[in-house]
Amino acid sequence: MLKIKEVMIPDLTSVSDDTPIKEVVKIMSRQRIVGLPVVDNEQNVIGMITESDIAKACLPGYYKELQNPSFLPDFDQFSLQAKKIAHLPVKEFMTREVFTVEEDTSRTEAANLLFRKHLRILPVVREGKLVGILTPSSLCKNAMEDKRNK
Repeated sequence: MLKIKEVMIPDLTSVSDDTPIKEVVKIMSRQRIVGLPVVDNEQNVIGMITESDIAKACLPGYYKELQNPSFLPDFDQFSLQAKKIAHLPVKEFMTREVFTVEEDTSRTEAANLLFRKHLRILPVVREGKLVGILTPSSLCKNAMEDKRNK
């Protein structure tokens, strides 16, 4: 049975809870990822910061209305708020309740968590310390390339 450590992206890009939001946006944009694990000095996962966390912070009070297709946010307001939060630390916006999987978790168990909880990034840990991430696309890519299913 294949374990997550054979499927995960061993990219250890993470941020600390005092990283400014503008740095997080730069990293996510450069690496084309939708979120980053937040870790403490010992590499323990303490949170997640995602594009949607940042969008909510840029559109306070508007975010729920964005689900309504006829609502169009004022980009000037968005831009003004984005500039206001640019220097603020991740800890003000991150999600603190984070799902993680141990690297020895089975693909089935990890896929179950990823898809049932609608996660776009799942940190992979070894004894609580970040060792990689799992995304729906990395899981799908692995499933498509799996020789045992032929």
